[in-house]
Amino acid sequence: MKRILYFATALTILMSCKSKPGDDQDSAGNKQLDQSAEMLQQFRPVINGVWVKKNYLKKVLKTKSPLEANDRVEGITTFAIDTNKIKGDKLTVPVSFSNHKKSEITLKFQPGKNTTTIMLGNDELSYTIKRGDTTLVIYHYDEQKHETASDKYIKAFNKQPVEDIGYAMSYMINQGMISGTYQGVDDAGKKFNVTFTDDGKVSGYPGLSNYFVQNDLSGKIKNLDVIVFNRNSKDQRLYAFELHKKMLTLHEIKANADSTSLTADKLKMTLMKVR
Repeated sequence: MKRILYFATALTILMSCKSKPGDDQDSAGNKQLDQSAEMLQQFRPVINGVWVKKNYLKKVLKTKSPLEANDRVEGITTFAIDTNKIKGDKLTVPVSFSNHKKSEITLKFQPGKNTTTIMLGNDELSYTIKRGDTTLVIYHYDEQKHETASDKYIKAFNKQPVEDIGYAMSYMINQGMISGTYQGVDDAGKKFNVTFTDDGKVSGYPGLSNYFVQNDLSGKIKNLDVIVFNRNSKDQRLYAFELHKKMLTLHEIKANADSTSLTADKLKMTLMKVR
């Protein structure tokens, strides 16, 4: 009888010690919350801002040609992180793919394959800080090739200045390649001074108010570098451009008979940068 009572008591204790339904799930959930809190604390002070693809921009500025750099345009070229908009452990991130497609992806403050990355859509985001300069790194795993590729990004702005996510890349191209004051002469022999600003404004030449260095080459004829004046207006003007040191030349554009190729035609302006 004593042995029976002992067995019953032991069974009761064992049953009371077993995990209740949901205990394992709660434990995992708490662990995830703890990791998210740690990731938020680690990444939040670092990743805020508007970021542009480093190796693409570097080649554009080195060659003075978005056309020459088009082999580096694939993937995310620009994205913006506003940490004030974090909800829980997630954040919606505006992105530009190949300077063409605008979209949004979700940033999750949850560890990727290790504790140095967090999830950005199907990719992973990390950062490096060297001599006070922060670089963000996106890692992309190709399931077909079983390879991981990475792209680096540098900060253009601390916060997104306009709604258009592509603005940051245009600004950086303008700043590094075009903007400044020029002494020029046009095809009529008229001399003038004209100024191009980082944010795409033009002053000093009648009829021109803004400019855009064409960096979205998706679906376009890709054999000339093109600058667009008075973009998206009735007086929009497109010229082929070449930049050699401080000299910027603008040519009218002519298409061949079946519009499969463009040529730089009549010289429209010759501009020499003075500052």
